[in-house]
Amino acid sequence: VIEDDFCAGRPDWDRVGATFTNDVHDYEAMKIRVLNAGHQFIANAGEILSVETISGCMEHSLIRDFFQKIETTEVAPHVKPVPGMEPTAYVTLIERRFSNPAIIDTTRRVAFDGSSRHTGFVIPILRDGLASGVPISGLALAEALWARMCEGTREDGSMISPNDPFWDELQIAARAARQRPLAWLEQTRFYGDLASNTRFATAFEGWLDMIWSKGTEAALKAYCEDM
Repeated sequence: VIEDDFCAGRPDWDRVGATFTNDVHDYEAMKIRVLNAGHQFIANAGEILSVETISGCMEHSLIRDFFQKIETTEVAPHVKPVPGMEPTAYVTLIERRFSNPAIIDTTRRVAFDGSSRHTGFVIPILRDGLASGVPISGLALAEALWARMCEGTREDGSMISPNDPFWDELQIAARAARQRPLAWLEQTRFYGDLASNTRFATAFEGWLDMIWSKGTEAALKAYCEDM
């Protein structure tokens, strides 16, 4: 996608698939909310479950179902359509991209620096959902998965190496949150005042408790089956 502003005439890059537009903002917003946030939805779950690549995550039926449901019901409502592309069609496009085994992208790389990626990509969608009254259960689950990942161990017992500039701080909060989930949300550097939002805090607490007591797959299944 390229801004249609050229001083010496427009090149014919559209012949090879480029899209010209007078406003790249909406395209960028769609990418951030569907692709960049979507990466966090699946990578955090994948790290906990010892899935090494993004395409591998999409081969895991519960992670894929989680991606499909959260994107269509909780993300797409906050994405403006752009010329030639509805939000749900873009979700389908990104799903195909993430599923392509020829694109070798590691779960660890995508999960790296969650402190900036969640605050920049996921939490703004969550705030929009809370403000507009649309579902946020999956977004609360996504934050619970991040918290669980930052505890530092996978479900198979292997260690997750530090992968965030704030790792030590995140790990302390994640370990405290195992017994008291609000300890995670009280990180105001990342969540601001969201710990005081009862709707979100209650959903987050329920998901994190389930992840620790029943496992990540049980939580993903519960979300995907909840109509």
